[in-house]
Amino acid sequence: MKRERFERPTLWIETSRDWDGRWFVAWRPHVSQGFRDTKTMLRWIGWPRKTPTDEALRAWLADLAAADAKRENKTTDAGLDMDEVKATGFGPEAHLDESDPNHQTRTIT
Repeated sequence: MKRERFERPTLWIETSRDWDGRWFVAWRPHVSQGFRDTKTMLRWIGWPRKTPTDEALRAWLADLAAADAKRENKTTDAGLDMDEVKATGFGPEAHLDESDPNHQTRTIT
């Protein structure tokens, strides 16, 4: 998956997703650290609140969280619209038409 970056002169964060979720690598002068949790990362960065960089960082993290939530809802949505599946799918649910003459036939194995 493509990595995303947040860069400022004394702060650099790179992130991506893997099978365990989102991970971050944060760099500040002379040290870098890996994180899985944004709260821990923000505490480690120690950037003053209510500054333009802090607001931009928090907005970027919120955008990432919203994109992750949207991706999770898209892949785990169990409430499928069966009419749409029947109209566009190729699975067995697309072939449950009772007007088909072979509807009640079975395959001999």
